[in-house]
Amino acid sequence: MTLPVIAEIRVRAVDAPLDPPLRNSLNVIPRAPLVIVDVRTACGAAGTAYVFPYTPAALGPTAALARSLGAGLVGRTLAPATIWRELHDAGRILGTEGLVQIALSALDMAMWDALAVRAGLPLCTLLGGEARPVPIYASLRGWGPAMLAEEAGKAVATLGARWLKFKIGHARLEDDLDTVRAVREAVGDEVGILVDYNQALSLPEAERRGRALEALDIRWLEEPLPVQDDAGLAELARRLTVPVQGGENWWGPASMQRALAAGAVDLCMPDAMKIGGVTGWMRAAAIAAAHRVPMSSHIFIEASAHLLNVTPTAHLLEHLDVAAPLLDVPLAVRDGMALVADRPGMGIVWNEAALTQHAADV
Repeated sequence: MTLPVIAEIRVRAVDAPLDPPLRNSLNVIPRAPLVIVDVRTACGAAGTAYVFPYTPAALGPTAALARSLGAGLVGRTLAPATIWRELHDAGRILGTEGLVQIALSALDMAMWDALAVRAGLPLCTLLGGEARPVPIYASLRGWGPAMLAEEAGKAVATLGARWLKFKIGHARLEDDLDTVRAVREAVGDEVGILVDYNQALSLPEAERRGRALEALDIRWLEEPLPVQDDAGLAELARRLTVPVQGGENWWGPASMQRALAAGAVDLCMPDAMKIGGVTGWMRAAAIAAAHRVPMSSHIFIEASAHLLNVTPTAHLLEHLDVAAPLLDVPLAVRDGMALVADRPGMGIVWNEAALTQHAADV
């Protein structure tokens, strides 16, 4: 197949409501500010992708970075892995973390999507895999025992979820334990429970809470310590029997390599936006395979369903659907399994009326 030439890169921004909002011990996230990148090739094939910079304040700068970087790619051959390496090399002095990485990942994912559309193949097939159903964990949005117990019951009933994750980190350990007990009562013993501390604890407190939570049969303890504390996380992983999970806040494959070499986690879950898009994910998957670490995903469910199908140590897909209100056909889930869309590329088809309704002028 002759590679096409990039003819146009368009960047759009939307600010859509999250219903229900995302809650954790620190804040409430009521909206989903998304940057959408569309890549059109000279042969007519087009690809699309989105990133989620979390706050409206970051929406404009992220879109501006993607536009500026994208403008320099027009006229280039559509070769995402080559372009990824060149852009990261060019950004070495500035640094390619934070919003720079987010913008680079948006471009990378949209280019891979366009390449798969050009080939008439689902992205995972283009990457050498098969479009198989992927097991999910339902990522709950609520806070506190009553809200989470109700949401957990609905996730099991509507999605067939066999795994559930939710945020804890109350001031008192007993309130965390009460939350886990309430969810367990709502869903029964056959559903795996995963908990997330969002980097909120010290090492002594993480050990204290981890030991108490082990007795309630939780299946992973996510981000108990700050992501930069590889040594502390490695020590915690040695002290606990419950697996320590982390990775959504790793910036690029090199950050992941350092964490896994340090033994900072037992399980990993890179974020497609922060790890470097499709190209960064493929590098990360090879690192996880070399360390024999099970690898799950963090949000970006449309891309992640494809990427987990080419991940040697694939574990679970996080089902947290932030883009669904903006899509013609959201990713389908049946009996706890995400069904990869039988369409070329990642299968993202935007509802243009919804994008217009929630457009952000940035």
